[in-house]
Amino acid sequence: MSAPIRIGFIGAGHIAGTHMRILARDPRARIAGVYDVSAERATASGAPVFAGADSLLEAVDAVYITLPNRLHAQHALNALERGKHVFCEKPMTVALDDAHHVQEAAGRAGTVFQVGHNRRFAPVYQKVKAVLEDMPALSAEFKMNRGELENPPWTADDAVTGGYLFETPIHIFDMAAFLMGECVEITAHAEQLVYPTLDTFAALFRFASGRRATFLSCAYSGWSFPFERVEVYGKHATLRTEEMDRVAVSRSLTAPVEWSDYRHLAWEERWGYVTEDRLFLDSIEQSKPAAVTAADGARAVRMALAIYESARTGAPVKL
Repeated sequence: MSAPIRIGFIGAGHIAGTHMRILARDPRARIAGVYDVSAERATASGAPVFAGADSLLEAVDAVYITLPNRLHAQHALNALERGKHVFCEKPMTVALDDAHHVQEAAGRAGTVFQVGHNRRFAPVYQKVKAVLEDMPALSAEFKMNRGELENPPWTADDAVTGGYLFETPIHIFDMAAFLMGECVEITAHAEQLVYPTLDTFAALFRFASGRRATFLSCAYSGWSFPFERVEVYGKHATLRTEEMDRVAVSRSLTAPVEWSDYRHLAWEERWGYVTEDRLFLDSIEQSKPAAVTAADGARAVRMALAIYESARTGAPVKL
């Protein structure tokens, strides 16, 4: 067996801990260190602590970037320039120029660059994707709400997040493209109702196929179930998800509803984290493309920015 892949973490928050626990169970990986601006938080991770991001990069083969959104681009570019494999948590960036720069750098580096859009690998959405191979999607509805922007408090601060859409809603933009294909036009409306940021959105997506889908999101709904839902409609057929817990499939007007239930799975597996981490290591080990590429990450960023632009101008935005 070859030597384990030495993995470092830049950022030691909640999501870093999730990835560390998963990687610790894979013999191909070794957590080689962590850097965080908070020495206390870094120490609490249990990994060797480095004084800076650069010194960490010198000691690893691959790095997970698990920082606040606006910091992703600079650290991704730094790691790619040093020839490291990179797992960049979503969003890849919060600006279009940065997305282009990261995509170009990932192409030049010749290493694995994967974006953390874990929803693709949740069994619920894998089931929807598989059903859609035989049941063409004619239209769809996407909902992604959040109960509050208070915990942690920076989630309501655009200076940290880049805007509410770059938090959990960006997963839905990746999912819309994953299930429906390339989005080519967005028309949107937005309001600021509760928090000091735009926190209510309604949008219409048009895809290259000509199909359309709606997107709804608010940041103040309470944690009512399901805060995340996807409904896809075919001819007399419906697929309906309930977060990452269950999916219902109705294939015709008279067929019984088929339920696939994944609540028995550990949440890291149910939400796709286990699979995305395994695939990242597979890509490094087998020298194959990432499961979610820089181009995929850039596409989700473009969709978020298009919603903001359309909401500001009142006009459709072509992607």
